[in-house]
Amino acid sequence: MRRRSVLRIKQVGLAVGVALALAAAPGVAHAEPGYTTIFDGTPTGSDASFDKWAQVGGGNIALQADGTMRTSSGFGMRWYTVKSFGDMSLKVEYRDARTAPGYSNGGVLVRFPDPRTPAAQTPTSWAYDWAGASGPFPPAKHYQSDPASSDLGLQTSCQRAIPSLIPAEWAPTWVPVVCGEEVQINDSPDGGDLDPRKTGSVYGFADLDAQRSNAVERYPALGAWHTMEVRTVGQQYTVLVDGKVINQWDGAVPMSFPSRGLGDPPTMARQLASGYIGLQDHQDGDVVEYRDVRVKELAATPKNTAAPVVAGDGFTGRPLTCTTGTWSNVDANQAYVIDWIRSNPPVNDAPTDEQMGNVKVATGATYTPSSADLGKVVWCRVTAINAAGATAWATKAAPAITFASDAAGTVGGSVPATLALTLGAPATFGAFTPGVAKDYAASTTATITSSAGDAALAVSDPGHLTNGTFSLPQALRVEFSKAVWTGPASNDSSTITFRQHIGATDALRTGAYTKTLTFTLSTTTP
Repeated sequence: MRRRSVLRIKQVGLAVGVALALAAAPGVAHAEPGYTTIFDGTPTGSDASFDKWAQVGGGNIALQADGTMRTSSGFGMRWYTVKSFGDMSLKVEYRDARTAPGYSNGGVLVRFPDPRTPAAQTPTSWAYDWAGASGPFPPAKHYQSDPASSDLGLQTSCQRAIPSLIPAEWAPTWVPVVCGEEVQINDSPDGGDLDPRKTGSVYGFADLDAQRSNAVERYPALGAWHTMEVRTVGQQYTVLVDGKVINQWDGAVPMSFPSRGLGDPPTMARQLASGYIGLQDHQDGDVVEYRDVRVKELAATPKNTAAPVVAGDGFTGRPLTCTTGTWSNVDANQAYVIDWIRSNPPVNDAPTDEQMGNVKVATGATYTPSSADLGKVVWCRVTAINAAGATAWATKAAPAITFASDAAGTVGGSVPATLALTLGAPATFGAFTPGVAKDYAASTTATITSSAGDAALAVSDPGHLTNGTFSLPQALRVEFSKAVWTGPASNDSSTITFRQHIGATDALRTGAYTKTLTFTLSTTTP
């Protein structure tokens, strides 16, 4: 069972002053090929300086002498004001810098609109056409906002979905929460009153516990620096921590935010192709430090041009196989990752993460379903990653899983030894013309049926055609189109050709010239 966390909101004074008289940061940012640094620890002087990050909401994120940002007090964020980003790889180094007992909470915010836009100037409605996908997803459908809905998240656009219970000055902080996505930072154990959504969770839509987040390896060494990478390709989000993929989530799939009474819009209202980047300060007692923020914009991303295919009957105990499908914008030696996931069937047109209940059950091209899959949707996810680090995936559902038990049974029959040869109509050369040199030809067929391991067709010595006591001077010749069989045959045909040469000086007697031949079909392995 998943636990829901409650947002603790405490109003504190908004810090408006920033000390810019700090010394230059001692090299906390480092160059990485393809990436542009957007926070390098310096107070001012470039598009990577601290003064390009604006604070909104409660609390504060302040620049430290060592070139890091540190959170304090209440709920707010610093966001990068220079530009917005679409498809990208974003890397942020973070650490839990709390000195008092406990664990700190923060987050990386992406794909949100400019929080400075007045609410009166934002859209009042939204519409979304979902094309459908193979897997545990709702069917294709047109979605749109509904002012008359009892669900606050469906009533209005994301920027207008600001809870009335928060202080007015916090409204810009709420824009990323309801318009974009928060990738959680929370390296705490599971249990107690701790927030159950751990680092790498796409908050509310793809939540991780400490095991799946890999927080179980990080919280024993609290205070260490870690690198979070967030890749966005279209609406697909891939989250890595210290180079390990810990979460994949597709924001294009219609999903609802779990109810907490704050009017969080569903994914259908958040389909931004680009947006801004922010770093969160959460509440009193949380101390998170951030440094070395860098972005690689992804121009060429993997595209699935032919969907994966799942082969197999869906019976328990029998393997399913998932092919990769066809992709463009990937390397020729692309190593695809294939994951198998077990989910609940769709319960409505926009389920929550908890209702979907996704569980990864295997990695690799094959998966053998078990009784645990009965009543579930089993599907494969094929992930492609190109040289630039752009990550995208395609999905395919397996057949419905059915309980099956295999037992061996036999059925058979026997074949008697068979060696049969049937000749066609008698061959005839027609009339021979005396005094004229000529080659004559005639043919018939042999039909062979053999149950032997091999067989051979032969003919007796043809000799000479005779007419009473008279014989043709030239011998008769016999040819086979096929005379050897290396296995059983059934009604196989061979053409038998007869050839006779008549010379210009050959004496011919009136009457019919004939010869009876014996054809033999034989075998050494009956």
